[in-house]
Amino acid sequence: MERVRTGIEPLDFGIPEGIPRTSTIIIAGAAGTGKSVFLVHIAKNFMERGEKVVYLTLDDSPKAILEMFESFGWDVRGYVSKGLLLLIDGFSFRLKGFKVEKRIEGVVREVRPDDLDRLLYVLTEVVDSNGLKNSGLLVIDSLNELMFRFDLTQVLDFVRSVRAVISKGRGVISLITLHTSTESLRELAAHLEYLVDGVIATRIEPDLQELGIPVKQLMVRKMRGAPTNPLWIPYVIVSDGIRGVDPNKLASLIRSKLRQALITTRGSSG
Repeated sequence: MERVRTGIEPLDFGIPEGIPRTSTIIIAGAAGTGKSVFLVHIAKNFMERGEKVVYLTLDDSPKAILEMFESFGWDVRGYVSKGLLLLIDGFSFRLKGFKVEKRIEGVVREVRPDDLDRLLYVLTEVVDSNGLKNSGLLVIDSLNELMFRFDLTQVLDFVRSVRAVISKGRGVISLITLHTSTESLRELAAHLEYLVDGVIATRIEPDLQELGIPVKQLMVRKMRGAPTNPLWIPYVIVSDGIRGVDPNKLASLIRSKLRQALITTRGSSG
């Protein structure tokens, strides 16, 4: 079974032998943990290798997605011109009737996310017409838009179909984000954990957050067909994407914060 490395150091540490080509993976976590940054960084690394990326954007405009790539200094226009980045716009339907900018480069299809069968058809048609077979990447950002429109069973059936038709049927890795901000969304995440091949959880470390140190962490909870290191792995978002955390710098920062907290406690008790 072919496995693929993401090219992101902390994530590859969690999946040391790579992701199987036929995987559907959920990246789930609270807001502010950089899930969409993981998507664009992984997508960039695939395109650097010459692999095509089909990117369904439901939460934001295609222009915003292109700008996110550019914000890290990546030549997204070059990827678009080579036909490597294929955007499916599931966001701009909201703007019908309003004055909008001219068509955004890289957008190959526009869809309304109110018909899951149609949505799956469009995804499959774009994958097939662009020759993604045992290569490439499908990105869906995010499932939250679908949860607002459909019940839990329908969303689970959609993910099951994506896994069967695109990941298993075409050998295309599918990455899907989920923002777990409410109890119903956490319930969806729990159901998905049994359905998909891989689950990557993100969070801000709660104990360090109380000290005023918002350390982002990921854990590969599951990756079918591949060994994992199921640990909370710290990462940072910097000018060129996602990087691992220097443990010495983190330890020094924690010691400094603890000293400050101790001084403050002594001062208030005196």
